[in-house]
Amino acid sequence: MVYVAEMKIRHNGKRIAIGEQIPKDVKKEEIERLLSMKAIIDPDAEAKAIKEATAKKAETAGE
Repeated sequence: MVYVAEMKIRHNGKRIAIGEQIPKDVKKEEIERLLSMKAIIDPDAEAKAIKEATAKKAETAGE
């Protein structure tokens, strides 16, 4: 799974700029912590949420 930085992050002495992908060597606990802080996003999950919201909006507009 690919995560993208939403703010500047420093991990193990490496700096990760906004928009860069998070390295695969980051532990699951750290990923969860960064997700909860909204420091990183999962583009796949974001796209899925937008698609579902659009479908729900179209459904309610059709009624």
